[in-house]
Amino acid sequence: MKQRSPKKTRRKNSQKQKKIRFRLFAVLSILNVLLLVLIIVLFPAAFGNDAETEEKKKNMLGITRITVEGNTRYDTEALLGVSGLAEGQSVFSVSKGQVSKRLRKAFSYVEAADVSVNLRREVTLRIKEVPELGAVYTEGGAWLVVDHNGKGIISMPLCSERPLRKVYLKGAEVVFDKAGNPMLSERSLSIAKQLSVALEQYKIDGVGVIDMSNPNDIRLNWKNQITIAMGNDSNLSYEVAVVASTLPKVLARHGETVTGLLNVSLYSDSTVEAPTVIFTPSSLLEKEEEDKKQEEEDNTSTTTSNGAGSSTKPSQTTTTSQNR
Repeated sequence: MKQRSPKKTRRKNSQKQKKIRFRLFAVLSILNVLLLVLIIVLFPAAFGNDAETEEKKKNMLGITRITVEGNTRYDTEALLGVSGLAEGQSVFSVSKGQVSKRLRKAFSYVEAADVSVNLRREVTLRIKEVPELGAVYTEGGAWLVVDHNGKGIISMPLCSERPLRKVYLKGAEVVFDKAGNPMLSERSLSIAKQLSVALEQYKIDGVGVIDMSNPNDIRLNWKNQITIAMGNDSNLSYEVAVVASTLPKVLARHGETVTGLLNVSLYSDSTVEAPTVIFTPSSLLEKEEEDKKQEEEDNTSTTTSNGAGSSTKPSQTTTTSQNR
């Protein structure tokens, strides 16, 4: 068998190695080109001018959309302007704490603000507004709107005898906290909160005035139509429940436009074992007032006789309500 010479074998091996090196070089060259393309795509900051770089960054990391939820009082653009949020802004530059702090400082009705970002870089700004309790008259000649913590929210000019579209907390005592901010006294706040919560719970709309000028004779004004006498503040929530069940009966019996006095104050007197609800139409209230004045005149004009002119007390509509 004929054998190859060592010289020919070495030459052949050398050619094979050259082919291998050439193929390896080609593969590495292709990989280098792909790597360069990948770097350009993922890291544009290494290429191009600064303006192009910033624009590419915005396109990759910027906020694509901003939605505001829970806002009923302020212009959306005004909120976003103060918040510092803007489309195109890097999602990593958003500070949730700073956004909430700015909004609470600039807008008195903003109690809190929450910011969330989804995978599509869409931002949702959720506003939690301060719930109003009502408005009180201040010595400065203005209305002070207070929240459910009794703290002053805003001041309104005195344009009428009642605050527009607010519950008038008549007779509520205004004090000042350590920082000098106006707020309600503890008892006034308690009365207003109990009634506000109960009126909402029992779905009684139309109460425009809560008169606590005399805390032992609290009165509500319902639609400028019916005055509701509540008595003291010992059983307000239950009394509102009684009003909720009685008021429809009064309207059904006397008509939807009837005016008068609905008295549930006996439910605030712990000494009364079987309290009742009494409704007196305005016509009878006027008759009672006339009889009272006449009796006073008779008493003052009679000097020789101890007898006083008698008067007949007008009848009232009495509705017995449920036991306490």
